[in-house]
Amino acid sequence: MSALWRFVFGNDRRVEVEIGPGTGTFLLAAAARDPETNFLGLEHSHSRAFHLAAAIEEQGLRNARVIAADASCIVASVLPAESVDVYHIYFPDPWWKRRHHRRRLFTPTFAAALAQTLVAGGRIYVATDVDDVFSLALKMLSPCAGLIRDGDRPPPRPGVTVFERKGIVRGAAIREATFIKRAATSEAARTHTNSAAPITPAESPS
Repeated sequence: MSALWRFVFGNDRRVEVEIGPGTGTFLLAAAARDPETNFLGLEHSHSRAFHLAAAIEEQGLRNARVIAADASCIVASVLPAESVDVYHIYFPDPWWKRRHHRRRLFTPTFAAALAQTLVAGGRIYVATDVDDVFSLALKMLSPCAGLIRDGDRPPPRPGVTVFERKGIVRGAAIREATFIKRAATSEAARTHTNSAAPITPAESPS
């Protein structure tokens, strides 16, 4: 466990990160259901983060935290490599207007950062009610080294979020995907090990 997570949570338990927790529908329920796992929310809206922090405090959830910050920046620049067990990305802002599409969450840089910070066997869960956003997520995550799509397995979401409910009301289909980070193959490990120069008899330990 990294020093960062010990500082944030005060323990060495596994960590799950939700990108854009909003009102906390998932984060609050997940933290209450699994007190042995640490949950961190990265929320772009300061007001939402403030209200979610208050809810966490009110419910006495010692294993949950929320930070008001740009998730792309935090994941790429702050979170340690191979330190996150699960990412939850549910109903990210679609930025409907074409001129705002560049602000959408999924980019090659963000996808690579997610993969880099995941532990081997870690998962990325994605859900959205916007077809373009779902296609973009698949396009960005699928080429990332070490990530594979885990069939059609849906994310473990216990309830319907506010944004999901809005999508259902307008008749949108809910799109979901799960990606898993493969462990380094034994062949890669052997290649790395054998890359060192061989030890000569004169260098061998006595």
